[in-house]
Amino acid sequence: MTSPDLTHAVRFDLSSGTVSHDGGASVVISAKAFGELIAAVSADVRARIASDLGAAMGARIQRHSGGEKGVRSASLEAVVTALSGELAIAGLGTLTLERWGRAMVIHIAHSSIDAPDFIAVLVTSAISSCTGAAAFSTVLSKQDGVRVLIASRAAAERARKWLDEGVAWADAVSRLQGGAS
Repeated sequence: MTSPDLTHAVRFDLSSGTVSHDGGASVVISAKAFGELIAAVSADVRARIASDLGAAMGARIQRHSGGEKGVRSASLEAVVTALSGELAIAGLGTLTLERWGRAMVIHIAHSSIDAPDFIAVLVTSAISSCTGAAAFSTVLSKQDGVRVLIASRAAAERARKWLDEGVAWADAVSRLQGGAS
């Protein structure tokens, strides 16, 4: 998997009044309007929109990587770079990977919308879509961007339980690995 070439990822055809992203029809909307739309819908609809957007991102990553096998054989850094590019093109911020031992924490900064749960579902859906494997997540922190734990269902649920009990997010991640908190 090579670094994504995003040179012509978004195309504007002014004569027909259309925008396409990687060949698919798209719409440009202000971040404020999009954020208000996301905030106005129910949690189920918000999650479905995030999941659909993430799945489309994951499908593009997979297509540019030679399929699921190409993604799975690529380095973690290459996949993170591709996902970061997808988020940047969508105007949803920058994405970096934070390794905490065996735990994978995704940090999204500079997002144009303030919707941590939406961002978490979107990223999880993109990862699931491009790898072909179920991924689960929980929002760890909403300070300095959004930090999302990507894990098994059981690990994400344990972390969520600890966070709800008031455990600091770094301590929750440490506990997942058998560390003291």
